Amino acid sequence: MNVKISSEGNLTKAGFQRIYEQFFNYFFRISMQFLHSEPDACEIVQDAFVALWENRDKLHKDTNIKNYLFILVRNKSLNKLRDRKKEQKHTNSKEYLIDSISYHLLNETGEEILLYDELFELIMQAIGKLPEQCREVFRMSRFDQLSNKEIAEKLDITVKAVEANITRALKILRTDLHKYLIPNLNPPSNKNLHSVLLSFL
Repeated sequence: MNVKISSEGNLTKAGFQRIYEQFFNYFFRISMQFLHSEPDACEIVQDAFVALWENRDKLHKDTNIKNYLFILVRNKSLNKLRDRKKEQKHTNSKEYLIDSISYHLLNETGEEILLYDELFELIMQAIGKLPEQCREVFRMSRFDQLSNKEIAEKLDITVKAVEANITRALKILRTDLHKYLIPNLNPPSNKNLHSVLLSFL
């Protein structure tokens, strides 16, 4: 159901309360899917509704409230994930990997990503199968966005070794995720998933 501002162009307190009751749990589930933390997800959604109320006089009468809230929740969730990644960057922890995958998926697509609950687990499992150095090189390349030369210097290996590890990682991941990477095997609803995975791999 699309909820819009009234033709008078205002959002009343009663109208805001109805929107809050209708959508709070919906957006909480969205944020939880990527943040994996009830306190963080609750804070994100609360902040989004506060922003909606504070900016109510600036909204156009044709504003789609659900889409507006989604953008707020998405951006605030991305900011939270970015902050977490900075804190965990040098820990090489499982939490860093989880937040990195969540950030990439949420950053690369919109609300339709919610159709693909299994995607996160599939990527986690595929990366988990990689040999230790291969996994570390892939993480630094895709999540830290370091160049091959920078990775080689940090790990004290050659650039060719970095390239070989990335090639090996991509081969393993593409094998495990192959059914999502062939457009003709995907129904129309999965076309965006295909493009997201291509950007990831």
